[in-house]
Order: sequence, then C-alpha cells, then structure tokens
Amino acid sequence: MKIPLIPDVNDPIWNLFNEVIKVIDSRTFQEELARNGFKNINNHQTLIKLLLLSMFFKKDVSDVFNQANTKLRLAKFLNIDDMLTLKQYRELYSRNGHEKYLELCLKTINKMPFKKIRSIKTIVLDSTSITLDLKYLGKFLSKQMLLAKDYKRCYSTNVGHYAGFKVTIAMEQRTCKPLAILMHQGCPNDSKVFDDMLFELQRRRILRTGQLILADKGFYSLNNYLIGLNKYKIVPLIFPKKKPSIISLIMKLQDPLDAFKDGKYQKGIYHHLRERLINLLPKWEDFRRPRWKIEKVFDFLKNELKLKNIHAYTMNSVYKHVYLNVLLMGILISKGYNEIEEIITLVDFT
Repeated sequence: MKIPLIPDVNDPIWNLFNEVIKVIDSRTFQEELARNGFKNINNHQTLIKLLLLSMFFKKDVSDVFNQANTKLRLAKFLNIDDMLTLKQYRELYSRNGHEKYLELCLKTINKMPFKKIRSIKTIVLDSTSITLDLKYLGKFLSKQMLLAKDYKRCYSTNVGHYAGFKVTIAMEQRTCKPLAILMHQGCPNDSKVFDDMLFELQRRRILRTGQLILADKGFYSLNNYLIGLNKYKIVPLIFPKKKPSIISLIMKLQDPLDAFKDGKYQKGIYHHLRERLINLLPKWEDFRRPRWKIEKVFDFLKNELKLKNIHAYTMNSVYKHVYLNVLLMGILISKGYNEIEEIITLVDFT
C-alpha cells in the first residue's frame, strides 16, 4: 500500500519542506536556472519540486507525480498550476547534462542564508559510496561484464562488494555548507581523490592560503601532505595511520624549490604552514568531533534523503540525483539545522 502525501500546515515536516518550495519558487532560483542554460523555467521548477519531494519522503517519482496530478490539495501546496505528462517531465529531465545541475546546486547553496562567518577557515572532506538498485538474480558481476556500463564493480568496508559510484564532498566545518562535489565511477581510493578535490576548490576560488583541511585516514598519504603544503599552500590535517609514524612523516616534509627561488617571503609562508602542521599532527585526535559533522551529514543523505540504492544506472542520471540530494540537504541545513545536535535529531525526522 502506497502512503498518500497529505500536506498539513500544523505538521513541522511539511512546514520544513515548505521552506524548500519557497527557495525553488524564488526569483533567485529562477535567475540561476536561466543563467545555467535551463529553458522553460516554470516547467523545470515544477520538475525539481517533484524530484525533491520524492527524495524528501523517499518515494518513487511516478507515485509523487500521480498524487500531485490527482490531488488538488497537494498541487496547491507545491504551487503547481499546470502539469505536463510524466513522459514529458522525463524528457525535460534528460535534456540537460549533469554539469548544469552541479552548477545550479552549488550556486544556489552559495546564496542561501547560512550562519554568517567572516571567512572559511576550516574545510572538511569525506567520501562515500553510491550503490545502485541492481537486481543481480544470483549472477556474479565481473569487471569484464561492466566494461560497457557507466557504473563499476567496487568494494567498500561498510557495504562490501557493490556496483556504483563514489561521491566526495567538501563542506565548511562550522556551518556544514557544501562547497564542492566530485563524482567518480567505481570506487577510487580516497588518497587519489585528494588532489582533485583541492584543485576543484581552487578552481571555484574557495581555497585560500593557510586554510585548514580536515580529512580522515582514507586520504592519508605522504604525497597528499606535500601537495597540500607546497602546491596549494594549505594545512592538510589528514588523520595519520600507525605507519609511517608521525615523527618519520614530519622528517619527510620539505619546502619546494620555489620557496628558495621567490625570496624570503615565500619561504616564510612555507615555513609557517609546515610548523603549523607539525604542531597540529600530534593533536589530531582533538579534531575528531569537528570532522564528525560530515559523517552525520552523509548518514542523513543516505538514510533519509534517498541516496542509497539509487534506481538509476547511467552516469548522467546518477550524478543529477546526487546533486539534487545535496541541494535539498543544503536548503534544509541553511534553515537552521547546522549544529551537530540538530543534525542528529534531524536524521530521525521521518
């Protein structure tokens, strides 16, 4: 039996989603749609509202469409006047590439009223697996069988063997504001994604000299410390493993040749960053709780916002689904759910 969607102004869950509708219907969101090349603005607004509603309540898009098409009360709550057919919405959804949805997501979140801070001082990185709703029927999926597919066969300590993708998110530590998203086919090691994420943050003009980057042990690599210090001039506090030891790691940290070429100023910057990292590495356990926020955010995404066992099988459709999930999460967090205790409470809101 499918549970009907009945809006109730006295229900805090529906009031929370009403804030999402206000963002989608806003003039700012319409400008972002037009700026990123979306045509038929009103139809795209309706499409995104239906998609976010299905993610919010973890229901099929076709079921949400049928209820919005037959129930005047739900259509009025969603502020929908005219409805296209389900086939037309699917064609509209597939018309634009996932790159446009990524820019729409991040630029909309960037304009959301998060907790005001003067500057981004600490950025938290983490990645998680994106599993697909595949029916194996007892068959073994080898790597050779998936050569022509967008998804790849992977292994994760939490999930085990699966076929899917991997998402890496960078967030501002104090407000949990998503800053950058990277998607990869299969399940590359986190240490190989570190440089790509820092380059993406730099490309978006978010990375600044002296910023602190928090990452778990999956990103641990001597090369990543050197990349963060010498290439991007940030403090990469990656939680260390037992081997190599912190002492041997510190001994291998050296300034690049450019530090001696550009004079005393550049050499002073590299020296300051290295000394700061050396002072923070022995105290890395004190940063477990600040990094714990992104763990709860991923739990919220996968367990409550339909980011687990996705019913999509092409790279374009999976990437769009992930970006819209992050957009929904960013809107919810911007409405006050930016503290760790509130995120824990929000995980069980349904």
